[in-house]
Amino acid sequence: MIRSSSNPRVTTIRRLRSRHGRRDTDLLLLEGPHLATAAAEAGLTLRHLLVTPDFQVRHAELVDRVEHESGTRAAPIDPERLREQADADAPQGIAAIAEPPRTWKTAENAAPALPPGLHLYADGIQDPGNLGAMARSAEAAGAASLLLSPGTARASHPRALRASAGSLLRIQLWTDVGVDQLPSDARCLALAPRSAHPESTPSVPLFSSDGESVPLSPTDSIVLAVGSESRGLSAPLLDRADLLLSIPTVAAVQSVNATVAASLALFELRRLLD
Repeated sequence: MIRSSSNPRVTTIRRLRSRHGRRDTDLLLLEGPHLATAAAEAGLTLRHLLVTPDFQVRHAELVDRVEHESGTRAAPIDPERLREQADADAPQGIAAIAEPPRTWKTAENAAPALPPGLHLYADGIQDPGNLGAMARSAEAAGAASLLLSPGTARASHPRALRASAGSLLRIQLWTDVGVDQLPSDARCLALAPRSAHPESTPSVPLFSSDGESVPLSPTDSIVLAVGSESRGLSAPLLDRADLLLSIPTVAAVQSVNATVAASLALFELRRLLD
């Protein structure tokens, strides 16, 4: 039973909760049964699997499955130790420390190759919860990859991982993707309020009765770019955009949450592609 706050596995969890600690390691803190199961099913390498005695008793079948699929034996941990170190407000009795998925790549040394299909570009999204929720919507809409600009929240943030409900462990992820690294033959569609539309760039509303208002081809690499609610899209991204999209709203509501906007656009573009 792990009881000491100085136990190496406990200090690893503590380190992964801090921004500086995450910078110094590639490990991920996965809290809760959903993420632990998703990690095992995705074939991630689990360095440690920690469960409280009560969780072990109540969810023995789940723990056995995670152990079997990951090849990692669960270690019992005192509930107070896990509660003290957990990032989640209500720890659920199980946590895993894992190596990142092989689907995570960085664009620091090479531009990402984007196959035909839909891709989501997060431009300066700084809220980890928003990033995780966007990843979940991107996977649900069948997006081929998620691209993160420099300055976007880290996918390894525990809150991003929880909000993604496992999607960040499965989707192809590219980090540190500068606007100039987007393939020249990719079509860049940017969600932006009409006030940000440069006169030289055409703009169309989503959910138009005219389905041809957003002409798409299944053979295209289509990059949907979404910026943060406070800052919007960066100037380089607006300059790069082939088309600017807007979401029609009633006059009293000028904008919607960035995650909601991304989700609406992803599923509408998927509908138009199909």
